[in-house]
Amino acid sequence: MSYYDYLIIGGGVAGVTAAETIREKDPESTVAIISSEPYPLYSRVLLPSYLKRRVSRDKLFLRRLDDFAQKKIDFLPQMEAVSIKMSRREVELSSGQFIGFKKLLLASGGKVRKWEKDEGQNFIYRLQTIDDADRLFNNLEKIKKAVVVGGSFIALEFLEILAVNKSETTLLTKEENFFGGMLEEQGTELMKKNMARYGIQVISDDRVDSIFSSDQGLAITTHQTANINCDAIAVGIGIERNMDFLKNSGVEVGNRGIRTNEFFETSQPQVYAAGDVAEYYDPPLGQYNLCGNWTTAFLQGKRVGLNMAGQKEPFSSLPFYSLTNLGFHLTCLGECRNNLESIVRYDNYKDLYERIFLKGDIITGAFLINRFKDKNAIAKLIETKTNIGSYRQKLSTFDFDINEIPVIK
Repeated sequence: MSYYDYLIIGGGVAGVTAAETIREKDPESTVAIISSEPYPLYSRVLLPSYLKRRVSRDKLFLRRLDDFAQKKIDFLPQMEAVSIKMSRREVELSSGQFIGFKKLLLASGGKVRKWEKDEGQNFIYRLQTIDDADRLFNNLEKIKKAVVVGGSFIALEFLEILAVNKSETTLLTKEENFFGGMLEEQGTELMKKNMARYGIQVISDDRVDSIFSSDQGLAITTHQTANINCDAIAVGIGIERNMDFLKNSGVEVGNRGIRTNEFFETSQPQVYAAGDVAEYYDPPLGQYNLCGNWTTAFLQGKRVGLNMAGQKEPFSSLPFYSLTNLGFHLTCLGECRNNLESIVRYDNYKDLYERIFLKGDIITGAFLINRFKDKNAIAKLIETKTNIGSYRQKLSTFDFDINEIPVIK
């Protein structure tokens, strides 16, 4: 049985960054990465650009196998963890092999959320892995009329890919407002107005009932509307965290991910979690948080690698995601839950929108459309827990500059 000082489950950006950080700080240790995919690290962020033919496929890859060999990191592709034998400090692989460890990092990420209609359907497309992207790339020219299912950021990526491809596209979402309710009615209407500029029809508060063949290729029947004809369906309904292998391991699982403290330590000694799968304690927000984006995964990988190598410090980084899509710049930061109180300011003519989320008089998060310039000011107000009570009325219009609110030092 192989044994490593540091064993990492997950070959994505969090796992690879952690492994390389550990190697820098602990050059004599043994380090290995278990990856379920056959490829070394590639950029998931660039997959849409590849599909829009803005970057070539080879530019997606951020590491080569030789890079791991040079750093004396064992990269074990196409291997999947099926269980952890914590009492023996071993990980069992699907091959039947066992690998021992002194310290373990769980950076297993996620897989596309199951959709009840996509089993065995060769006209349905997802966008999580490079294999997903390759399959869509090879078929894009044949797609003339598509339906995108879901209201996630991946669904937005599908919309722009199909717009560049000049495909006639319909967006179908089961929710009335976008992004799980992070946008309310005005924000959703602004998004719909912009999509209409690109010829995208939006059907919200509806779902697919059935899919069947028609003279024009495919037909979708929904719960509330008439049939929609298409020749492809792109599904962007989020991910499920890869945690099945943790059963009976003693590792605590939270509401959506692996529960950790601010040092990325799990409930088991010398076992850590980071990246998309980690539900970590977030000091700026004062609660457990889960953040699935590339930049945060990189930062978490760096911090957990340092912590595992003995340079222990808490992770403190406000969750943040930004995307330019169909000409709109979208920014989401902090805690943006629909059940929180919020202040909305909106300019339909200039395509500007902000929804600022609050607990009492403290800002917890914000969703911005074409207002990236306010991001840093809002981030400082969140991180410092500045009381904005006396500015509530002013914040209701864009006449007031949020930078004028004095930040607590």
